Amino acid sequence: MPPIISIKDLSKTYGTGLSALKEINLDIDRGEIFALLGPNGAGKTTLFNVIAGLYQPTAGRVYLDGEDITGLKPHELFARGLLRTFQIAHEFASLSVRDNLMMVPAGQPGERLLQTWLKPGSLQKNSCVRL
Repeated sequence: MPPIISIKDLSKTYGTGLSALKEINLDIDRGEIFALLGPNGAGKTTLFNVIAGLYQPTAGRVYLDGEDITGLKPHELFARGLLRTFQIAHEFASLSVRDNLMMVPAGQPGERLLQTWLKPGSLQKNSCVRL
């Protein structure tokens, strides 16, 4: 089984020549607890943003379950089960509460309370990858 996330020779350079990521190689296996540590300016957020499709890498590839997802947009990654969450959740201020709730696709494993209680393992098995 391939790693859930695999990063190969990933680099991100900004127009000024600033190299935020340089030839990063990383595999994250399914079920593995992973932490990314470093000082401010080390490139942690840039790496998350490249994986999540917010930034395009200058070089290298990103794989999700063995599928090359490099360069896909956030909404395309969301459809494949990968999304980036933030430490502080933000709603869409211009939308109603109902419209904000409608932004999440139907059929999420945690929607049915009874299933949550009777089959708690199904939530973990079917959950999205969260970065």
